Amino acid sequence: MRFLLVLLPLLCASCSTVHFYSQAVAGQMDVMSRQKPVGRLKADPNTDAKLRKKLELTTRLLAFARDHLDMPNGGAYEKYADLHREHLVWVIHAAPELSMEAKQWWYPVIGKQSYRGYFNEADARAEEARLHRDGYETWCDGIDAYSTLGVFRDPLLNTFIDRDEVELAELIFHELSHRRYHVSGNTKFNEGMAEAVARESVRRWFTANHRPDIVRYYEQRLHRLAQARAAIGTTSANLKTIYASGASDAVKRQRKTREYTRLKTNLRALRGQWGGGLKSWIEDPINNARLNSFTTYEDEVPRFTKLLLHDCHGDFPTFWKEVSKLKK
Repeated sequence: MRFLLVLLPLLCASCSTVHFYSQAVAGQMDVMSRQKPVGRLKADPNTDAKLRKKLELTTRLLAFARDHLDMPNGGAYEKYADLHREHLVWVIHAAPELSMEAKQWWYPVIGKQSYRGYFNEADARAEEARLHRDGYETWCDGIDAYSTLGVFRDPLLNTFIDRDEVELAELIFHELSHRRYHVSGNTKFNEGMAEAVARESVRRWFTANHRPDIVRYYEQRLHRLAQARAAIGTTSANLKTIYASGASDAVKRQRKTREYTRLKTNLRALRGQWGGGLKSWIEDPINNARLNSFTTYEDEVPRFTKLLLHDCHGDFPTFWKEVSKLKK
């Protein structure tokens, strides 16, 4: 009901606005209608053993977040919902052909964001086609979780519950951090903070559970991610310079193509060093929107990692106070 009251003033703006918010309301209500208490599912002898194990794991993760990371869950992830589909929503990023300036959409409660989400893939693809007609490059991908920022008590979902322990812990800690702090209209701040928190939280979770082998594996994964971030970030920075130059559009397109080719060459080299990985980035098309979808999450991670580990000496209560200051 709170969600509906927030959206009502917007539903008279345009047909596309009406459709977007009506599907958002219907999608969120559908998620809520499927929720079942985790405690009841764990106690039910008919609950699948694999699911029960994951529910028990998330209960422990929530307790760890509360006791060691200063992140109480506020009732989130205490219920479970099976949506009977692979992804929760399909999210679109968009950017002009010769600009790295991401398209922004405005939403109630959360302000401007550099992406648009749909509960139905067909709706997302239709919006993607409309953006193409308006001259935008796009990137559309299935997303398995999001935070309602405390408006609702977000449930565990079938779309992510089967992830391995590393990825499940990372997701839970990431989404809990969004409930802790959110800056309206600053996607890079929000996602960079959440990613930095999630990665340090995963390290601490496996360290506390005496699993140094997983910590070493995770550190290697983060090192590789940093290498990819450097390559992709360099390409994004070079493209910003190209687009801001006084060259003709034809010359900008030529230089853009060369940058994409150079990026794929660098990523192939990384793939060779790693013995695999980066398949989608190497084999699928790259455009401005896809680059933005990556840098939106990664650009601010080093900044928040430094704030947590160096400036705050790894102390989460102090870190959250500093984030609050940054938010203001």
